[in-house]
Amino acid sequence: MVSSNGEGGPQRLSKGWIFAGIISLACVGQSALAQDSKDIALKLLGKHVFFDKSLSSSGEMGCVSCHEPATGGTGGDSLVNEGQVAITGADPSTVGRRRPNTNTYSSFVEPFLPCNRGGPSTPPGEIQYCGGNFWDGRALGRENIEPLSGAAPHIGMEVFWDSENPVVLGYQKYISAITDQAINPIPSLVEQNLPRDQVCLTVQASNYAWLYELAWDTPLNCSNVIAYNGERHLDIAFKRLMMAVGAYQHSYDINSFTSKRDLAIRSELACVDSNFGEYLNPSVCDQVEQLRLTDPSKQYGKFPLVLFTAEENLGHDLFYNEAFPPIPGNVPPRADLPVTNCSFCHSDDPDNDDGAELFQTYSDQAFHNIGVPPNPDIPKPTGLDDLGLTETTGVHRPGFTRTQTVRNVDKRPSPEFVKAYMHNGFFKSLKSVVHFYNTRDTKPSCNVMLTNGDIPAGTELTEAVALAYDCWPEPEFDAFKTPSILAGGLGMTPEQEDALVVYMQTLTDLHSADVPELLKARPSRQAQTFMDLRLYETICSLGEENGSNSEQRSIGGGPRSRASCMTIKEAAGRLHENKWVGKE
Repeated sequence: MVSSNGEGGPQRLSKGWIFAGIISLACVGQSALAQDSKDIALKLLGKHVFFDKSLSSSGEMGCVSCHEPATGGTGGDSLVNEGQVAITGADPSTVGRRRPNTNTYSSFVEPFLPCNRGGPSTPPGEIQYCGGNFWDGRALGRENIEPLSGAAPHIGMEVFWDSENPVVLGYQKYISAITDQAINPIPSLVEQNLPRDQVCLTVQASNYAWLYELAWDTPLNCSNVIAYNGERHLDIAFKRLMMAVGAYQHSYDINSFTSKRDLAIRSELACVDSNFGEYLNPSVCDQVEQLRLTDPSKQYGKFPLVLFTAEENLGHDLFYNEAFPPIPGNVPPRADLPVTNCSFCHSDDPDNDDGAELFQTYSDQAFHNIGVPPNPDIPKPTGLDDLGLTETTGVHRPGFTRTQTVRNVDKRPSPEFVKAYMHNGFFKSLKSVVHFYNTRDTKPSCNVMLTNGDIPAGTELTEAVALAYDCWPEPEFDAFKTPSILAGGLGMTPEQEDALVVYMQTLTDLHSADVPELLKARPSRQAQTFMDLRLYETICSLGEENGSNSEQRSIGGGPRSRASCMTIKEAAGRLHENKWVGKE
């Protein structure tokens, strides 16, 4: 079949493209095993691309350089976090202008679409938006139909232009905001600084290139020849690699839900639900029953949790003590505690959530301006202020950024490690962030104190100065910031602030992704043997399993008996990726 490419020339258009709208029906006939196996191959490919620092002009910068698993998927250099915050690019003369937002749980971020949540970012007559990745939402996760002036490039159905395997076509579920985010950093001049053709050629020459063919049913093609709709083969290959990175970030390796909070809830549910049997601890069940004697309202898997300390449970109650908007009849769950309204923004469904949801991601995905002070230490490479959402739409009010998850908000490799917070990294501790939310509007202005001479002339108003002088600098964008009832005048005591911090620390995942063996300077003996013997050539052809012993083709096209082939899960085990593979 042929279709016009918009330039007068015909081109091949596969049946897979024509029938993309009914993929769900096509996949019904395929085995679930085939789809799972294909997904594993795609995610393994994505993991290797994510960790591969050779995919940069310096050979020393990868996706992981900004999204370090040990620090919760954000900046992994304590000194940088304490200082300039933004990451220096592969070209050392360049630097970013924002703190890297976490990539953990970012796969749950919805496409950038109209909504009725968020702060007053919208001038009269304009549309309010939620979702989209990056602080400003510019990775839309969809076609830029408006169009929006600052939208990032999009990965869509063009990556399937020559695919007819329904299982490969099933990857369309990874057309998302996190996949659109993935396409941006590698070619960016201020990040990895490697053009698309060099990305393709570098992966083609790598020791994991076989994963591309396994996932996409075709070898990596880095040619300049036009493939589809004006896009070269190398463009399609690059987008497929980035879709693999997006798919990987949908995995357990990035979103494990293994925090103390998650395990505490599951251990209680295991007492009454066999689906949680692996978490069963009889002593937990006994403690719940004892608690129910004095508190009949206590339910399994609901707060207070018996594996939490009293301070952690108090922090949860403060976090969810919401009564917004402040209208008659809207009362908080606990009248004896300050109304913090944390969950009004940091909850998937603020109207209904109570904090016990198994897959809670703690973000309304809307855009807010909480009045963060400017950070004098973060670079301004363009010389211009960071306008946030305005830079994506061109019409919204400046200073609004998308709500981040609070999962892994305090994850760090050691207590001494410094993390940076907010889009500009002004804050250097979670305690300081909570203190700001509590007191933004009740402390004096550092700017006024500087003008009056109470702070020495020429002093830069950093977080350290603000804490030393017990003041807060004025917001970077003061207009339309959130009201005091949401941020600025919460009325918590120091002990309650501490409880809120301790509660959010229970959201730190125990699992962290490891560098793939094939990218280590000295891979394990098992992984090295796997490569030396080219055992990847014995992996079963994926997406065609039908339960028969029919002959299949290996990577490279050689025939192979099904009985002699290795499953992708077995291959993942040889590469020590079995901690996360197949756990979704």
